[in-house]
Amino acid sequence: MARSYGQFATLLESMAHLVNWRRAVRSAEVDADRFLRSAKLVARDVLNDTGEGRSAEALLTVAQGIAKVRDVDEVPKIAELLLTAPLPLPVFAETPTVTSRPPAADKKPPRIIVAFTSFLLDGLKFDEPHTVQPGLVHDLTVEIAISGWPQEAQELLLEPVSVEPLASYELPIFSIGRPEGTPPYSVSKTGRMVLHLPQSFFARPLEFTYRARFLPDSGECPVFVQGQRNLMAQGFDPSRDPLSGYEVVDRRIMQIRDQSRRAPAVSDRELGDFLVLLAAVGRIAGQSLQDNLFPGQYLEGEFQARVKSLLRSDRLIGAALEEHPHAGGGITDLSFRGIRLELKAISDRLITMEDAQAFLPQTAQYVVGSDRRFGILSLLDCSPKTAAPGSAADDIDLRVVPPPTGGNLPILIGVVILRGNLAKPSALS
Repeated sequence: MARSYGQFATLLESMAHLVNWRRAVRSAEVDADRFLRSAKLVARDVLNDTGEGRSAEALLTVAQGIAKVRDVDEVPKIAELLLTAPLPLPVFAETPTVTSRPPAADKKPPRIIVAFTSFLLDGLKFDEPHTVQPGLVHDLTVEIAISGWPQEAQELLLEPVSVEPLASYELPIFSIGRPEGTPPYSVSKTGRMVLHLPQSFFARPLEFTYRARFLPDSGECPVFVQGQRNLMAQGFDPSRDPLSGYEVVDRRIMQIRDQSRRAPAVSDRELGDFLVLLAAVGRIAGQSLQDNLFPGQYLEGEFQARVKSLLRSDRLIGAALEEHPHAGGGITDLSFRGIRLELKAISDRLITMEDAQAFLPQTAQYVVGSDRRFGILSLLDCSPKTAAPGSAADDIDLRVVPPPTGGNLPILIGVVILRGNLAKPSALS
């Protein structure tokens, strides 16, 4: 009975991956097949551990269906097979009481043990996702609280499971011996983690899942991992593959990338185009602070001509940059693969991020009129300066424009402030 329920739980986990695969394919995510590979890998445990009886045959049929699935339209049928699979139920017969001996004691239900885990990387909390410098050996620490321990078990094993290429990473297997004292037990173990290869900036994070099992495993005392069991690591290295040439700008754009991915129904292709243009405008922001690209005061036409020239020199943009395309009943300034770039030059005051709020509705209308979710607003602050400017990273932000009708698909506007008309450093003494 315990084996059947354990196999059913394994197939439920595999079905969750199939559902994620179906959703990822419909939303055009990059590498959506990683969920399909994971589903087949999990279902393989059932194929390799078959039992007997009607329940085992039904679960084996479901596992075989998962192993052969090729199209997302097959997922509902497999889910229906799993939901209708028969499972053994405990049936107790009433027996007359015998006065010569005490009644038989009821059989205890299977004991369930919970392992609550959290992870640290080099002593810091493992974020979701966590940026891990590739090519370096890192300390991965697991802190685990265990609610109990089977009498026959001598070891608890925490093993990583992933569909990522094996040559791209190394994750530790944590082995925990039987602790002393009474439950619950608190244990900490440290191993080594390496990401061998850097990732593309546009790639989604690597995903790993830790599963636990007791050794020897009798099957009568399952252990469930709760808490932080899924790890997401990104191995992008700005020093090896810079975006803008300015590290603080690249790290800010990475934060905006992760924030954008949490928005509902975001297309990876459109997000990639948005990040290319945002990185290019962020590079101009860094250059403006380094070389004072915009001395004096500028009219918006002059500002647009200079930005167009700088963007066309970017190898990732070049001829794909358009000027004055029509969208949303108006004429936009610049555009890259449908991502609209609105430009404003302001000279009468020092510009802050709050000043961008007044221009977001115009930019948002250009975005929705172009059948897009992303746009960029760039403000040139060419007011006279009496103080040193701040970091370029502080002048880059992502603003969310909610739909006025209360819908679920907000418009995402990247805001970049360019600091011009800088004072000479000697004049600030």
